[in-house]
Amino acid sequence: MQGAMDSGKDFLAQLQPHLPWITLVGVLLLFALLRVSRKALRLRIDEIGYYWLRERGPLLWFWFNAPGVILHELSHAIMLLLFYPFGFRITSITLFRVKPMPMRKVKGRVVRSRGRQSLQLGEVQYVRPQGRIMSYVGDGFSGVAPLLGGIAMFAFLYWAATGYQLWDFPFNAQWDLQWRRPDWPWWTLLITPYLILTVTSELWPSRQDWYGARWLLFGVSMALILIVGIIYLQFNHIVNYPLLLQLATSIAAHVDFALLVLIGLDLLFLLLAELILYVARR
Repeated sequence: MQGAMDSGKDFLAQLQPHLPWITLVGVLLLFALLRVSRKALRLRIDEIGYYWLRERGPLLWFWFNAPGVILHELSHAIMLLLFYPFGFRITSITLFRVKPMPMRKVKGRVVRSRGRQSLQLGEVQYVRPQGRIMSYVGDGFSGVAPLLGGIAMFAFLYWAATGYQLWDFPFNAQWDLQWRRPDWPWWTLLITPYLILTVTSELWPSRQDWYGARWLLFGVSMALILIVGIIYLQFNHIVNYPLLLQLATSIAAHVDFALLVLIGLDLLFLLLAELILYVARR
């Protein structure tokens, strides 16, 4: 027994120098695993929908995620209101309405989608001045607003469920897991897991959203590349690279933890979906 413990300590000691890079790569691996688990959950809910609603069964996933869709559209709307001084005006808001949506290019030509039919779940239409820099900036922030709003709501719901901030690791000095504050009300767990699931299912901007944000994302990417290049060429001799690696590792560790929370929720809802399917198939 003592030998096994010594071997484990030796392994951890050998792994220690590589932990920063493992933590950084873990963000990509856990994100990919989350995509897999969320896709598996959707397939299970689609199957449940088939048993309950037959041909309308695939719509169950979208109705299930209605709160997330509403937050997605409200994030667009709130961001557009912030750009009201620059001439942005909302003309219509549809928070949730499942209907077929033809995919269109800029010139209006219909692009037929392959496979699953494209559906419109909500819509925020707006007008803004043409040819101004702030118009492109506003388009960009409006496009990525669901991502920002979804992350903010995820952080709030995690606090509501556990009493901890999302960036606080729930371990005490002895590394015992403290996933919820002892004095925190238990009833918050009745609804927050579902809300976290639906909010994070709909926080990713749509293809049209990314298209609208393309110029802002391009400008930010070029600015970052320029800043990194200047720092490397002009200040390379005074940059503390170990400190930068430590900072990046700390940020990645918190992202890893958030992704683990979401994967854990996916597994919980997958188990629940399997139980429902087991009953439905009998």
